[in-house]
Amino acid sequence: MYYEPRVHVMPQGSSSPSRMALVARRLGFSGIIVMSINGSGDLQWLEAAQRIGGITVSSGVEVVSKDPRSLKGRISSLRDRYHFLAVHATSEPLFREAFADPRVDLVVNSGFRLTVPPARSAKRNQVALAIDLQPMIRLRGISRSRWLDLQRYNVRVARKFGIKMMLTVSPRSHLDLRAPRDMIAMAQILGISREEALEALRLPGRILDMNRRRWASPGVEVLEAHTDDEQGI
Repeated sequence: MYYEPRVHVMPQGSSSPSRMALVARRLGFSGIIVMSINGSGDLQWLEAAQRIGGITVSSGVEVVSKDPRSLKGRISSLRDRYHFLAVHATSEPLFREAFADPRVDLVVNSGFRLTVPPARSAKRNQVALAIDLQPMIRLRGISRSRWLDLQRYNVRVARKFGIKMMLTVSPRSHLDLRAPRDMIAMAQILGISREEALEALRLPGRILDMNRRRWASPGVEVLEAHTDDEQGI
């Protein structure tokens, strides 16, 4: 069950959800998560993509904020509306705050080192770290070398603290998508083992499954009661 967890479609990207789903299925994915930025309107043509067989198309939200206070407010207003919530951390205070919030599923790092305090928060709150492989494709020269060094460092810290990771190429077009085997190969350049990469590709589907279930409190699931007639008694 391999998932691409950070898909941007029109109008944020250049491809429709259906085109993304068809190409992702051909490449070997079981599902994709189509992201809405701050819940800004309904995603266009999402229902058509969800009718495509052989792949699961889910909707998620990517929270973008200028400061930690507004970040908390947006998380509170959007968490119950989506089964998957990511935070795009564009500053170090947002990076730290996102890991400190257990309502967050994934933190997308805009180029910051994973230091000990946010790493401990991520472990405690079970927040995953996105390993965005798109810069490996796009960058060249010294910029690419610096990015590689940063990601290798963050991978080591994530492994040390037992932080879960997700792989993504952050596609904005169906041409940006990469097959799971290619993503695994790129992840290994960053020091991620094949087993870790496989787990990182499966993790989004597992989180979606957990979030779709009803929880009365941490560890207490609400199950629907069935009458004797429904159970065939």
